[in-house]
Amino acid sequence: MQPLLSIIMPIYNNERTLKKAVDSILVQKFDNWELLLVDDGSTDSCVQIVEDYAKSDIRIKAFHKKNGGMYSACNCGLEQAIGKYITFCCADDTYEPIAFEIIKVQLDDYDYDMVFIACSSNDCDNDQNIIFTYPYENKITNSFKITDKKTVEMRWFDFLVAELLMSPINVYKSSIIKKYRFREDYYISDRFMNNAIADEIHSVSYNPIEQYKHYKYINIVDSNVNISMNKYYDYEMDMLIDQYLDYTNLFAKWGLLDKVLINFANLTIQGLAYALTKIFAFNNKNATTTNIDIVTNYYNDIIFETAAISDSLLEVDNEIFKTILTIIQTGKVPANFDNPVVRMITAINSTTMLIDEVKLEIANGLLDYRNPYRIGFETYKNLSDKYPQLSNPELLAYLQTEQTARKLLFTGNLEKALDTVIQLFNSKISTPEQYVILTLCGYHLGLTEYAKNAVETGLKNFPNYPRLEELQNIINERND
Repeated sequence: MQPLLSIIMPIYNNERTLKKAVDSILVQKFDNWELLLVDDGSTDSCVQIVEDYAKSDIRIKAFHKKNGGMYSACNCGLEQAIGKYITFCCADDTYEPIAFEIIKVQLDDYDYDMVFIACSSNDCDNDQNIIFTYPYENKITNSFKITDKKTVEMRWFDFLVAELLMSPINVYKSSIIKKYRFREDYYISDRFMNNAIADEIHSVSYNPIEQYKHYKYINIVDSNVNISMNKYYDYEMDMLIDQYLDYTNLFAKWGLLDKVLINFANLTIQGLAYALTKIFAFNNKNATTTNIDIVTNYYNDIIFETAAISDSLLEVDNEIFKTILTIIQTGKVPANFDNPVVRMITAINSTTMLIDEVKLEIANGLLDYRNPYRIGFETYKNLSDKYPQLSNPELLAYLQTEQTARKLLFTGNLEKALDTVIQLFNSKISTPEQYVILTLCGYHLGLTEYAKNAVETGLKNFPNYPRLEELQNIINERND
């Protein structure tokens, strides 16, 4: 007989927590389920634990595979699962005893495409002793049942903000999710999966009673702890940008992008800011200077310019400055380390530099070609208001005009953006970014020759500038 529910549990060296996780399933009163224990190449006693459970209960199936990561194990489980519905359980998390009964009541009520599971998030030590449980500040506290696709689309961003789409710990109709596979290159692949299936979800349900406990280890000393929290990943910023692009494409397809873009950009900025803090994680072996370059290089124009529209640039500045200042204060940054943002922060916090020296360092940092998004400009504006002696009116006017031109360009006001960027050429200040904006305006207005001349002039004045070279290639390909 087909079980109602398949639970897929990816396992890798979880000998300390595995039994607790499995036992939280065995105590459920509802018993029409199958449990797929997918051992992802463990080197500890998990291999035997998995086999022992499979022998003790016919509903439990054991699978062993070469190590490929959590989502590789999830994909293996998807191939083998036979339940009408599928869910996932981490081998270091647990279900509440009433969880499956709550799920069954919802599925008896309607043949939902997706049922959200209410999870609690708990800081704990390595033995899962809970230190702090996070309150449901941003969660949805009322139950809901939605059975038409348009309403699902209208609420999808709410689900994202409430973190209902931030994990695979939901119940999915098997006929939908088995058509897809998790990405195996990112640690938040569940978010990409939830985005991929979104267009097939016509009905959803939610009960806010806690059904699942997620454990976050706050003092990791063991690199074998099978979790992603508080670990460093050199691809994390790219991952968050990809998530941003995936979800904005989805909302654009649904005709909802205008309604959610600003808030989603802010949500992404928060994720990026959190990612910055993890450069201090125990498993990051990069040199300090590499960390700083990562911080200053990963804020791409999509996030920065969307943040500008929502007036969140100061938030971006604050997070980057705070992180880099912490690195500087560890004393591990060479005095001659040449990074524009570091130079600005060092000058701003200096007790020995003269005012003119500080002003020069700030100007050099802001206008440096490696700082195309003007990280630090909002901070500088605030400083200039508080300390007029730091102000450089010409620099402030130039960057304010440049920012206005970017904002107009990003919001589709192309002709106004073109008029505004042309004003920059009346200034004594000249940067490659004004040519970037000029080229983009011409390109999107269909003024191909204008855009071509702008990018060629820009490269003549600023040879080998990557953003101009990229634009030149795009224009040449279009002409071909």
